[in-house]
Amino acid sequence: MEGKSNRTKEEKARIVMEALTGNTPIAEICRRYNVTSSAFYKWRDAFIAGGTASLESGKTSKEIQMQREIDNLKTIIGELTVANEFKTINCRGEEGSHE
Repeated sequence: MEGKSNRTKEEKARIVMEALTGNTPIAEICRRYNVTSSAFYKWRDAFIAGGTASLESGKTSKEIQMQREIDNLKTIIGELTVANEFKTINCRGEEGSHE
């Protein structure tokens, strides 16, 4: 098996399509094209993700990736806001207990 793949995206797509549309075991396809199974599964996952992304509301994969990042950051901000409010309430409670 070779290290870093020098295959074009078209070759990778063709190999993945062969696996998805045929009845040939993945191991045999990997041997036939001298590809590690881990490389094949990365290609397959990227291929499927790209196809899925193209079906989402006509958005590009970059737009979808950016929206996921925005959603993730909003979640983090929300969690930090709740933690900050909790600490503020605790600090006020501690100040009042010392009087």
